[in-house]
Amino acid sequence: MKIAFFTDTYIPQMNGVTVSLENYTRELEKRGHTVYIFGPKIRGYKDKNKNVFRLSSLKILNSEPAAMIPLFLPEKNLRHVFAMDLDIIHAHGNGLFSLLGWQVAKLKRVPFVLTFHNLHTKYTHYIFKGRVVTPRMVETALRLFGNICDGILTPSEKMKQELLSYGLKREIKVLPNFIDFQQFSETSRSDYLRTKFKLPEDSKILLSVARLGKEKNLDFVLKSFKKVSAANNKAYLVIVGRGPEEKNLKTLTRKIGISRKVVFTGKIDNKYISQVYADSDIFIFASVTETQGVTVLEAAASGLPLVLVDDAAFAGIIENGKNGFSLPLKEGEFAEKIVLLLGDHTLREKYGAYSKELAGNNFNGEELTRELLDFYSQILDQYKKRDRLLKIIVSRPSFTKLFKFSQLLTRFFDYLR
Repeated sequence: MKIAFFTDTYIPQMNGVTVSLENYTRELEKRGHTVYIFGPKIRGYKDKNKNVFRLSSLKILNSEPAAMIPLFLPEKNLRHVFAMDLDIIHAHGNGLFSLLGWQVAKLKRVPFVLTFHNLHTKYTHYIFKGRVVTPRMVETALRLFGNICDGILTPSEKMKQELLSYGLKREIKVLPNFIDFQQFSETSRSDYLRTKFKLPEDSKILLSVARLGKEKNLDFVLKSFKKVSAANNKAYLVIVGRGPEEKNLKTLTRKIGISRKVVFTGKIDNKYISQVYADSDIFIFASVTETQGVTVLEAAASGLPLVLVDDAAFAGIIENGKNGFSLPLKEGEFAEKIVLLLGDHTLREKYGAYSKELAGNNFNGEELTRELLDFYSQILDQYKKRDRLLKIIVSRPSFTKLFKFSQLLTRFFDYLR
């Protein structure tokens, strides 16, 4: 099968969509399928993969990652897609690159599949501070776009229910993202974090990995950590990521008196990220805007106990009281459970082992890729049937007969009147 992925974000922009694309591409290619990736051109970055095609793009939002739109120029890489023999086009990201993928699919007469990765209604504050584009406008746009797709995927039941609440009529299949478990198989502490950021040898590291944006709720994490720090002076909070809220979050740490116990690492090269997880003791996450939470899955695969906000996005990754705690957004309850885990090495080991087991059982890449291929086959069959029906209807003899039959019916009803 020849598959084209159209995406609004791709390497070197690292996020859940990029991780999903990389892992599904690898598994599809292992099975002999060909995957072409069309994404935004990133200045200064050159791809090693010959099947990645970069399209001229314009940065419209200085977010993390930057929001890009294609320029629709008649350039070589865009012309290239029209010469390709494709079976299906699968878009990721729900932006203008996805819309371009839909246009190409219509012109090439191949089915178009779209994965809704994000709760875009939670990100309107990035566009003129939410004064121009409202959540209701985004809901309408996503409903209209979804209803013209041949197939729709979401990474979680939570995202599926959100789309249904917008009024989507298409059938929606839930297909989670997965990760490269081998990458996160590191089991022994490497002291990468303690050495790089000069943390004490006996420090206990609480880790959160996220884009530093309002929607990630990191101010709540910091306020909860203040209570943890008061109860355990060996605790340090490490926040990996960058984003527009970095300055505000650092100001908050100074304001509440925990700046010496909090480390903002900025962006960490992906080749070191497994060491970051291996060096940590507990993973903390309080975002309520996730549709699955790839970093939470990475933490679980790394064998970390989890302390998370109670949210449907993390179904299958956490079982409350078995590999961590799923809690309401109350600083005191978060702090209480973190302090409990910090004080009990055996419990952390037990929870961490079950985290790894859950992640491996519920997010198996081979099984999920088989599901994706089955979904593609189903969509292709449905598309071919519709296409054959359309050809029958618009073929001249059939259309003429249908037209004459409708005329007869009209005359018959006129006679009855």
